[in-house]
Amino acid sequence: MRAAFLSFWLLPLVALAGCDRGGKGTGSASTSGSGPDATLTASAGQGSAPEQQAGASGTIPTTPAPAVALPSFADLADRLEPAVVNIQVVMVDPNARSPYEGTPWEYFFRRPGAPPPVVQAAGSGFVISPDGLILTNNHVVENARSVKVTTSSGQEFPAKVRGRDPLTDLALVKVDTQKQLASATLGDSDRARVGDWVIAIGNPFGLEGTVTAGIISAKGRVIAGPYDDFLQTDAAINPGNSGGPLFSLHGEVVGINTAIIAQAQGVGFAIPINLAKELLPQLKEDGRITRGWLGVVVRPTPPEMVPAGAGAKGALVVAVDPDGPAAKAGVKPGDILVAIQGRSIDDSNRLPRLVASLKPGTTAELKIVRDGQLKTLAVNVEKMPDPARLMARHR
Repeated sequence: MRAAFLSFWLLPLVALAGCDRGGKGTGSASTSGSGPDATLTASAGQGSAPEQQAGASGTIPTTPAPAVALPSFADLADRLEPAVVNIQVVMVDPNARSPYEGTPWEYFFRRPGAPPPVVQAAGSGFVISPDGLILTNNHVVENARSVKVTTSSGQEFPAKVRGRDPLTDLALVKVDTQKQLASATLGDSDRARVGDWVIAIGNPFGLEGTVTAGIISAKGRVIAGPYDDFLQTDAAINPGNSGGPLFSLHGEVVGINTAIIAQAQGVGFAIPINLAKELLPQLKEDGRITRGWLGVVVRPTPPEMVPAGAGAKGALVVAVDPDGPAAKAGVKPGDILVAIQGRSIDDSNRLPRLVASLKPGTTAELKIVRDGQLKTLAVNVEKMPDPARLMARHR
């Protein structure tokens, strides 16, 4: 599921989550002191055993400093937080429950043909240029009637959605400001390694300026979409973090926090910043993304089908659109696509991203394996049709 943004009425429910109640009574355990030197003792009555002292036989003595020095993120968080913003949205939600449901007024406000209700929601974002360009998730601002941005210093700005791409869940928002805003530096997500420390800054459950830390748990995760290439992280991400930055310890954005698995703990997903950097020019200029299209359906290639000299695992073609560019170039079901325009197709998930990056009208060199032989075809990449129109064409 996507990292859903929060309706503000949920916030009071969160206040009880941090309650810590200590129990009292004869024989109950309690903590004495605080911090690393705190000891756990039992309430002793008459005839109880003497208290065990630190350093006694069989007890590992404590030290005033931790045995392993862990990094502090305080200075880094102070430096980066000004670039992170809270995004508040008034939006149309056709799936929201009516507050009049079950009352005599329900007929008047949710009768057939009545407009869907308007709700408030919130997410996160980060400034990518001092003139007020902000990167966030598409699902944060989708169906928005109005957008307001609040900086870490409390400044509020009305904002406009500059561009959206539902397929990658990216959106670009613009605020008009006479004063330059603190902006984040975009890093290189390809260089990020599994095990690297990262920190997430955002507004989970409306709690502004929340900093969480963890590591990159995995790369190249595919959840549902053809363009998925998520970074997985165990840095805590919750509803309201959507659209916020995932920073490296160098202070560079390596990902955009986007999705969580609700049933799991420590399993969050972020869009690699390199994917966003590829799409930003089109989002700025056109407000949407135009992608290349081949017109094939592929799946992973069984290892026994890949010849030794193929150069890549490739993508096995299982269906070809009869009116698509691949069919016109001579691609057939059963072919293995191993490279396009000189870029290897390491697995079937990589093919849609490689084709999408090609400008429509480009004549691309497509390398395929057919009957164990390597062949080269010239394919004229076309503009990806609207999904609804594509489905209607094949009914």
